[in-house]
Amino acid sequence: MHSELDFCLILKPIAARFLIRKTLWFCLPFASLLLILPSLAHAQDMSNQQALDLSQAISFSLSEHPEMTVFTHQREALNARVKQAKILPRPTIGLTIEDAMGTGTHSNFGAAQSTLNIAWVLEYRAIDSRVNAAKNAATQVDFERDIKALDISAHTAKLFIEALILEQRLQLAKLAEQQANDALSAITRRVEAGKSLSIEQLQSEAELVRRGLEVEDLEHELEASRYQLVAQWGGEANQYVPQGDLLDVPVIENLPTQLAKLKAHPALLAFANQQRIAQSQIELARIEAKPKWQVSAGIRRYESTDDFGLVAGISIPFGNDARSLGDVQVIQAKQAEYQSQADVLARKLNTQLFVLLQNMKHSKHVIDTLTDRVIPLLEKASDEANRAYDIGRLGYLEWTSIRQELLSTQAQLLDAYQAIHLQHIEIQRLTGASLSN
Repeated sequence: MHSELDFCLILKPIAARFLIRKTLWFCLPFASLLLILPSLAHAQDMSNQQALDLSQAISFSLSEHPEMTVFTHQREALNARVKQAKILPRPTIGLTIEDAMGTGTHSNFGAAQSTLNIAWVLEYRAIDSRVNAAKNAATQVDFERDIKALDISAHTAKLFIEALILEQRLQLAKLAEQQANDALSAITRRVEAGKSLSIEQLQSEAELVRRGLEVEDLEHELEASRYQLVAQWGGEANQYVPQGDLLDVPVIENLPTQLAKLKAHPALLAFANQQRIAQSQIELARIEAKPKWQVSAGIRRYESTDDFGLVAGISIPFGNDARSLGDVQVIQAKQAEYQSQADVLARKLNTQLFVLLQNMKHSKHVIDTLTDRVIPLLEKASDEANRAYDIGRLGYLEWTSIRQELLSTQAQLLDAYQAIHLQHIEIQRLTGASLSN
C-alpha cells in the first residue's frame, strides 16, 4: 500500500510545488489540510486493496492471460507429433500357399508348400530425419510465445503507466479545484468589501465548476484505466492499486548497445529458426525420396515330405531421389524468403529504435527544462501575480491566466514523464529486454 511518504514523494513534481508556495491563497492551515486529507482518504480507499507494482502486474498477465494458454496447447500438440515421428512402420506378415488345389499330384494339399513370412522396410534414417524435423517445428511455437509475451508485457506496462499518470492528474486536478475554491472565497470577500466587481465572482464560480468537472472526468478515467489493467489477468476491478514512482526516469542507453540487443529479439530468432526448420525439411524430403530397402524372413512347410525350411529375401527398388527436386526447390525458396523477411524486420527495428532513443532524449530534455527552469519561473510569476491582484494592480483575467499557465505547465510535465516511460517500454519490447524494471 501507499504510505503517506510514498504519496508525497510521487506527487513531488506536481502537487508539492503547490503546497510549498507562500501565497495569499495558500496559507499554512490550508497546506496542512492538503497534506492530511489526501493521505487519509488514500489510506481509507486502499484499506481493502492490494498495492500492485509493475513486476507483479506483468507476472499476473503472463500467467493468467488467455492468449498465453494457447501456446501451451500448441506445444503439447507439437510434442505429440515428435512422439509420433519416432514410431517405426508396421511390419507386414504374409502367408503364401503354393502347389495346391491343382491337377494331378497337385490336386490336393499333399504337395503343397506354405510359407509364413514377415517383412519390414528399412527406414531408420528417415525416422531420425522426421523426428529432427518435428523437434525443430516444435521450437517455433516457443519463439511465437516469447513474441506474444513481449507484446502482453508491453501492453500491461503501458496500462500501468497510464494508471499512475491518471492518478497524478487527478491529484493535480483536485489541487486546482481547491485553489479555485479558495480564490472564490477571497474574491467573494473582496466583492463584499467593494474592492472587486461581482463579475469576477461569477467568473470564479464558473472556474470552480469547470475544475469540479475535470476532477469527475479524471476519476472515471482512472477507474476505467485500473479496470483495463486488472482485466489482463481477470482480477477484480477494485482489488489492486498500481504503485510506482514516476520520477524514476529510465536510463537512456547508447545506440550501439541497444542495436546489439536487437539481435536477440524473438521475432528475428524465429526467422532463423524457420530457416533451420526448412533445412530439416529439405533433408527429410531427400531421404524420403531415396529407394527404401525391404527385407523379409519366414518359414516354409513342405507337405509332401513334412519338412520345414527358412526363407529370407531383400527388395531393392530401382530409381534415384530425383522426384524430390521440386519439393527441395520449393523449400529452398522459402528459406530465401525467411532471410529476406528477417532483413526487412531488422532494418525496421533499427529505425524504430533510433527514433525512440531520440524521442527519449527529447523527453528527458523537456522534463529537465520544465522542472529546473520553466516551473520555478512560473511559480515566482504566480506569487507576484497573487500579490499584485491583492493590492489591485492586476486584473482578474490576467491573474487567472498566470495561474492557469502554471497548472498547464504542470500537466505538460506529466505528459513528458508519461512519454519517456512509454518510449522506454517500447524500446524494451523491441530489444526483447525485461519490462518489469
